Amino acid sequence: MKKIFLYLITAMVCLAYTGCKYDDSDLWNEVDGIKDRVEALEQATTSLNNDISALSAIVNTLKTNVTITAVNQNAAGYEIKFSDGTVANISHGKDGADGADGVSCPQISVSLDTDGNYYWTLDGEWLIVDGQKVRANGIDGADGADGVDGVVTGVAPMVRINPENNEWEISTDGGKTWSATGVTALGQAGDSLFQRVDTSNAGYVLFVLADGTEFKVSKFDANDPMLVIEGIEGSLSLEYGTTKTYTVTSTNVAQYSIQKPDGWKVAFDGSNLSVTAPVKDNTYAESNGFISVIVVSPNNKSLIVKFEVSAYELKVLTFEDADAKFSPFKLNYCNKTISTWSDLIDDKQYGGEMLYGTGAGMNEPYKWYDQGNTELRHTMPESWGSYCYWGGGHAISNYYDTDQSNGDFTHQLSVFGTGAHNGSTNCAVHYGYRDNSGFTDSSELCALEFGDGVERIIDHMWMMNTTYAINCYIDGNGLTDKIGPDDWVKVVAYGYDKSGAKTGEAEIYLCNGPDNIVTDWTKWDLTKLGKVAKVEFNILGSSDNGYGFSQPAYFAYDDVAVRF
Repeated sequence: MKKIFLYLITAMVCLAYTGCKYDDSDLWNEVDGIKDRVEALEQATTSLNNDISALSAIVNTLKTNVTITAVNQNAAGYEIKFSDGTVANISHGKDGADGADGVSCPQISVSLDTDGNYYWTLDGEWLIVDGQKVRANGIDGADGADGVDGVVTGVAPMVRINPENNEWEISTDGGKTWSATGVTALGQAGDSLFQRVDTSNAGYVLFVLADGTEFKVSKFDANDPMLVIEGIEGSLSLEYGTTKTYTVTSTNVAQYSIQKPDGWKVAFDGSNLSVTAPVKDNTYAESNGFISVIVVSPNNKSLIVKFEVSAYELKVLTFEDADAKFSPFKLNYCNKTISTWSDLIDDKQYGGEMLYGTGAGMNEPYKWYDQGNTELRHTMPESWGSYCYWGGGHAISNYYDTDQSNGDFTHQLSVFGTGAHNGSTNCAVHYGYRDNSGFTDSSELCALEFGDGVERIIDHMWMMNTTYAINCYIDGNGLTDKIGPDDWVKVVAYGYDKSGAKTGEAEIYLCNGPDNIVTDWTKWDLTKLGKVAKVEFNILGSSDNGYGFSQPAYFAYDDVAVRF
């Protein structure tokens, strides 16, 4: 909403170019070309990781007696459904064989070794990690433990493109560390991992890899056992001491047995499977491992359904003084010593020294760090040569108001309601956005990052509208119309790992039409971002007054939970 400053800049730029004619078609063609290349790289990465996951699933059927229940062809490739409920996707390359246009891919495959196990290969050679080959299939299809007998076992590699040099990198530890492959992602289109999928045989599906390796996986027979655990897609993470129950669909199951890590509890009654993580104080329990459900049919055919489990502790950023563990620090530009969260609250909602300096702007940023707890940190970004809040940031607030007549920029830190989440005292208020209007291209998005440099999963945070936003959604003001039936405002979170590669996106609507406006603290699940080093936040919406997004770009958040 703070558009006055932007309008002045825009007006000056327009005056500077009055009477001039400039053909920028070549520039925009170049921009479009870059966008196309980025999309091609993202498509190639997604397709290759899907193919690797599919190949891993296929290899593991060889020792688990998993069969194929369906093969569905679609525009993107093939969807393979297995009798243990897992689903794999094999992508079509260009013309059914090649990779994305203009993107070359590393040649990843598997090969059978003399010990009877399959191992991953890279460009025709064994994939070596820490001097060890990486086994593609688990041990006897059950435990899949790492580092047994001098090999890394049961691991599906992941790939990504390094944004700095456009080379493919590979990870065999779930994305914690990455190694260069020496293969550039730019150039001739590369081959898909799969050359052919043949479903013509009545008893099996034939998979032919790009290097000619063949796999035959049996099709599901009416007498085969089948066990599908709804909602588990290969792994399950639970908070210590909690239980989660899943619906189970089974066919031809006469008996079963369960293997689990120490300290975990598993209960199965034929229709439901309950998994309970160990309590954190149980020092003898394993924090992660695999649960295997082995089922046997009346005619003694067996099936192993296996999934990985891990337990975590939730640490919560509350912004409450009693929970402040950080060491005192000083904001020199306003001569303020910060010892508790409340010390970060400006005594004016608009124009105070802590968020706007002493009239000449701010030459250093407003910042905070939840050190010793969640390790989340925020630093006010620099915009237009200053660190003032009008350029965006996350300010700590204890201002609350339900009076819409106070819904203006002078009350910008007021959160709609009577308190923070769960009736607590403090929360944070975000301001800042970047749209496609051309006026905010240089705006840096506000972010949370882990100050100790460790990548973690942010489980969730609690969201709320500000009084300023509520007023404009309902009544509008001189710079924006009120929200109509088809209007919306949402927050989008973008996750990034330590290298700067994007890990995912999550979004939540602050309003979706006039009848769906957030007026209660609402939980926002951020787990789909995966493990992140940094999360950027943007506010997008349908309201546009001719200068881009016109609703107030604010939201409040509280109780940010991080998995440890």
